[in-house]
Amino acid sequence: MHSDFVNKLTKIDITFGAVLRKKRLCKKFTQEALSIESGLSRAYISELEMGHKDPSLYTIFKLASALKIKPSTIIDEVERQI
Repeated sequence: MHSDFVNKLTKIDITFGAVLRKKRLCKKFTQEALSIESGLSRAYISELEMGHKDPSLYTIFKLASALKIKPSTIIDEVERQI
């Protein structure tokens, strides 16, 4: 049961990363530009996009604000894909 939970979390992180990258590219932002707009480091954004980091709610709000979308837009798209 524990490994199923860990696998689910990993799938969420990977899916979140893919959604974030798609949203960033739709806005024609580089990781560096998103870093500047969000106040998050470019390295952290890269880790998120690769599914290596688990974003906090605060991080999701900062990214959404920088991308000029609702945080729920990101969450909804992740939810649809998992």
